[in-house]
Amino acid sequence: TLDGYVHRDPSVRRAWDAFYQAEGDGPQGICLVTGQPGPVESVHPAIKNVAGAQSSGAALVSFNAPAFCSYGKEQNLNAPTGKYAAFAYTSALNALLADREHVFRVGDATVVCWARSGERGYQDVFQMFFSDFYDETDLKGLVGALCQGNPVVYDETKLDPSMDFYILGLSPNSARLSVRFFLHNTFGGFLRNVQAHYDRLEIVRPAYDKFETLPLWKLLSETVNQNARDKSPAPDLAGEVLRAVLTNTRYPATLLNGVALRIRAEREVTRGRAAIVKAYYQKLAETTKHENPDIPEEVLQVSLNPDASNVPYTLGRLFSVLEAIQASANPGINATIKDKYFNSAAATPAVIFPILLNLAQKHLKKLRSSNAGLVVFYEKQLTELCSRIGEQYPAHMNLPQQGSFQLGYYCQTQARYQKKEEAKDV
Repeated sequence: TLDGYVHRDPSVRRAWDAFYQAEGDGPQGICLVTGQPGPVESVHPAIKNVAGAQSSGAALVSFNAPAFCSYGKEQNLNAPTGKYAAFAYTSALNALLADREHVFRVGDATVVCWARSGERGYQDVFQMFFSDFYDETDLKGLVGALCQGNPVVYDETKLDPSMDFYILGLSPNSARLSVRFFLHNTFGGFLRNVQAHYDRLEIVRPAYDKFETLPLWKLLSETVNQNARDKSPAPDLAGEVLRAVLTNTRYPATLLNGVALRIRAEREVTRGRAAIVKAYYQKLAETTKHENPDIPEEVLQVSLNPDASNVPYTLGRLFSVLEAIQASANPGINATIKDKYFNSAAATPAVIFPILLNLAQKHLKKLRSSNAGLVVFYEKQLTELCSRIGEQYPAHMNLPQQGSFQLGYYCQTQARYQKKEEAKDV
């Protein structure tokens, strides 16, 4: 009598393999996967459950027109794969894609991951990095132990940081599938790379922001016009960013350009956009082993650095103070200096800041009659920041300098809001 399913019996498995591998009437060849001679599969089974691909399934290996063929060979004989290897890879991939709990989307890519041991605990922990609840205290401790190379127990599974781990991204391409990326590392190696990414993204968080850490989808949304009908990020960008995170390499320049375009269009430096600017230049400096003098380390901090001497960063801080002065003098004003001057102040400070400082004096004069103490506070800030800038403003600022300006503006603004929250609490 058999104990369990018939296909798990060793003798039945051996008999089936012998039958399946037996030479038939079909073509013979050397399998590109196993290197073994034997029958070659002319049409591979379809891969199902890839988002955007045909619902009936799509082919990972396919030659369906004469232009794709060579030496008179037809169909998949152009890339000979043994019958067993074709059956094995399609069955395994379909099983992974059918497990919806462990499949996630990044742009147009459908991503699956697995450990060599096949235990689901590895997939569970890895996917938490890309969910909204990564900030759970227990998970942080667990990931921290794995990143240090220590085994941990999760959901009754002992997770080994040295376990081989694989991540595959598939994108639809007509009736075929394209491999967006296929990455291999140890489980702990991938976790360290993702943790390093989150460390680079860390920046002061507004009180209303519910995300302790920024998930990947939230990050990519910072490059998209939220008023547009289609709010999905560029497909290529999503795959490139995920690959950069997982391999701990430079972020694509298209990520920074996308954020720069949104800031220019909306005149709004959100937490996500500031975090991307900070992370991009931090990783660039780490990769090139050379600090960019236009956006140095003193600028790339988690919160406001009041001692930073970088002029573009100080100009960003100054713009935030000027905005606060205007708001105090004209509560509820519709069009602020940010709406009118933010982009030009970041690009051509020498033209704009004299106008803004002249305007601020009028605002302070108006404010003096109602709140003289606040006027003294603002004047001290203006004096300190202007002394750091010097007598001449830069005529033009390049993209890294504008990044410093944006970070200075964001951090100064968040410091102001935090003081308001603290005052309310008291």
